[in-house]
Amino acid sequence: MKDVIVIGAGIAGLTCAQQLKQAGLNVTIVEKSAGVGGRMATRRLQGTWVDHGAQLISVKSDSFGRFINKLQEKKIVQEWTRNVYQLSASGLRPPEADARHPRYCCPLGMTAIAKYLASELPIVNNTRIVSVSHNESKWQLTTDRQEILETSAIVSTIPAPQFLPVFEEVLAAAPSFLQAVQSVKFSPSVTIMAGYNASNSVPIEWQAIQCVDDPILNWISYDSSKHLDKSDQPVFVYQSSGEFAKQSMEEPDLEIAGKPLLNQVGRLLAKWLASPEWWQVHRWRYALAEESLGVSCLSTSIPLALVCAGDWCAGKNIEAAYHSGIAAAESVIELLKA
Repeated sequence: MKDVIVIGAGIAGLTCAQQLKQAGLNVTIVEKSAGVGGRMATRRLQGTWVDHGAQLISVKSDSFGRFINKLQEKKIVQEWTRNVYQLSASGLRPPEADARHPRYCCPLGMTAIAKYLASELPIVNNTRIVSVSHNESKWQLTTDRQEILETSAIVSTIPAPQFLPVFEEVLAAAPSFLQAVQSVKFSPSVTIMAGYNASNSVPIEWQAIQCVDDPILNWISYDSSKHLDKSDQPVFVYQSSGEFAKQSMEEPDLEIAGKPLLNQVGRLLAKWLASPEWWQVHRWRYALAEESLGVSCLSTSIPLALVCAGDWCAGKNIEAAYHSGIAAAESVIELLKA
């Protein structure tokens, strides 16, 4: 039997598991995907890496800053840009002075951070938890392979809408905890990765762009600028607005779902951007919490030790997920001592 099972190998789950292992606990991560990183996602396309989930890393706190500094020393992370331009119907404008601060990227793709954190952790991949039960002293988790995993405590770092179908029934005795999770709503996102002819020149202002009040586009980035030594053609990433994604989530043809993003960026920036040499579409059903709970993590001892963590608890970015993972480890250790 495990001391703790962590569900989800995004940065919150990996950070939490690392802390628990350092505390001497027997911990295992269960991850439904083949890899690690969650929405810190990278694809290998046309000889280069392309980030199609989280786009950059910002630093506000000293503790996260120390973590990023360590990653810089290991050449996992590097500064990418200090300028995120704003794009609206009136055109492209530079950021205000107080919005100019370092944003970091990973030369080998955002999953490089997750792979570093995961390197010495026990992870069971390609495994989904489908049901949960318990007796007086332990949780019993059933996987999609009909295996039973037993543990004293659970840390779940998956999006709230994925957590609820599995845990709702066993949390009837913890109504306030359950209501907090039920209150979290997620917006989806459509992401396009697109490569262009090498003859096209890319202005420096296009490196990172936040779209303002656009019905279709939310984000534009020149992804090749993160991996200049690996890419022999311009590669861009476009991410949709939540409202646009909601309207197209059930469209079975991904090209139909994604084409409006290409057309819009062609209208807003340059006509050639609407006609890439190649492009791929990825849909995130649970891209961002519409409003985070504003707490580092959620915990309950009823019926047994259980903690929820992730960016939907503490905020909407990688730093928030990191802090949530740290807090979840501290919380579950306290629950196990009680």
